[in-house]
Amino acid sequence: MEERLWRERLRHTPTGLRKLSVMSFLNPYVVDPLCRLSGLHGRGLRNAARPRLTALEVHLPQLPERFDGYRILFLSDLHVGQVDEALTAAIGLVERLEYDLALLGGDYQLYGSPSAAETARLLAPLLAALKPADGIAGVMGNHDSHALVEPLEALGVRLLLNESLELSRDGQSIHLIGCDDVHAFYDHAAQQALTLGEGFRIALVHSPDFAPQAAAAGCAFYLAGHTHGGQICLPGGRPLLTGMDSHHHLARGLWRLHGMQGYTTTGLGGGTPAVRYNCPPEVVLITLRLHV
Repeated sequence: MEERLWRERLRHTPTGLRKLSVMSFLNPYVVDPLCRLSGLHGRGLRNAARPRLTALEVHLPQLPERFDGYRILFLSDLHVGQVDEALTAAIGLVERLEYDLALLGGDYQLYGSPSAAETARLLAPLLAALKPADGIAGVMGNHDSHALVEPLEALGVRLLLNESLELSRDGQSIHLIGCDDVHAFYDHAAQQALTLGEGFRIALVHSPDFAPQAAAAGCAFYLAGHTHGGQICLPGGRPLLTGMDSHHHLARGLWRLHGMQGYTTTGLGGGTPAVRYNCPPEVVLITLRLHV
């Protein structure tokens, strides 16, 4: 965590500022006024408050046989305090589901706010509703402060900061690799973490930008958020902006890259502004299937 703290401080100095993506620059200064002037602002907020359940099966030829049918609940980009109704609705969705593992993809805060203690307080009801047999694991996003680690782990979240978590079933294992945010806080430990564990590996990384590295390291499946699916999309869901540096086709939904499969969620919360168009927030339930 000392490395993460140093990088957070560096980010706020003139020499350490990461270049702003087009998405982050346009949102507060252009998109919000346009939405209000067009009369669509209210509709966008209502859209953002109505998360949907996305259930899918992913067929993976390398999957150990004992994990055929393994279910993962995936939530990302909660950005607490932005769209409270979405968080409440998500609790209603997850309470009806059965799954083996819950994964959190980062960005619990927005620009480091609210405070870590307040963020944990707001997240507590949702985390209490998650009851997977194999627990809750998560990673940090580019909006998150290192101060979140302790309060989130106190609520039962195993935060993976360039670490591996082994999951076992009847003598067979898969490894979950959790990388700290690579969008704004990359260091070489994230690259090294991709090789932890043997056999079948799932990479959990806040941003899809790290997918080429994960594919080169031999990961079979990749889970990401960060993009909000574009948040403001054309009819049909095509993102206008993604907040990514490259590989923009990985910004939403299921995808393949160099033999690796992946999924990028549209997320649960919202940025600034918190409106959504043609891009509903989602709770994702993924069933792993052995492809034969």
